[in-house]
Amino acid sequence: MRLVVFGASGPTGVEVVQQALAQGHDVTALVRDPDKMAGLVPNKELKIEKIDLSSADTVEPHLQDKDVVLSCLGSSTWSWSAVSFYTDSMKVIVTAMRKNKVKRLLCVTSWYTEDDPSNPPPFLIRWVVIPLFLARTLYNMAQMEQYLQGCEDIDFTAVRPPGLRMGPVTDMEFRTEEGPQVCDRNGVRGMCRADVARFMLSTMTSEDWVRKCVAVIAVPKK
Repeated sequence: MRLVVFGASGPTGVEVVQQALAQGHDVTALVRDPDKMAGLVPNKELKIEKIDLSSADTVEPHLQDKDVVLSCLGSSTWSWSAVSFYTDSMKVIVTAMRKNKVKRLLCVTSWYTEDDPSNPPPFLIRWVVIPLFLARTLYNMAQMEQYLQGCEDIDFTAVRPPGLRMGPVTDMEFRTEEGPQVCDRNGVRGMCRADVARFMLSTMTSEDWVRKCVAVIAVPKK
């Protein structure tokens, strides 16, 4: 398949690119710094293009003749700063997708983008970590998810992993829930970015999570 990856030079994006290439896909990495990307993934099969996310007009040419869009875009901001990056960038991407008649989209958000009193986060995360460090980012991620739910012509899947860490790809099994978190997770808390990439690529051609937000975690096989 012909894939285009936004945020390809980030730690999750690199995993998506490497695994997609290994699976034989035609991959285009859209990045601000092509030289950096070439150093991160020195694969002659990878197409690297410099991207300007300021408007759909600048993004539209990069999506021509593509089958799937994968967004691993992320924002680094102070906990007290307003966050609009996720909605701003996604509106640009969706507009460019429509101009090219591309329908399939996968993006990364996070656990806890929605507040479900029946399925709350652990005490420390709910009352300390989220309010002090993550509230504005999670809120804007939630806004992005809501925006996508209103885009009836876009077959999106918003992948919600827990806390991310580095590490090699595993063969652990995925547990999923259409909700803010996965409850049945065998005590596992975080997830390596390589497994997030593995899940995204495995979901790419599946109908299971089309137009849905899916919380996911990888747990050891029984």
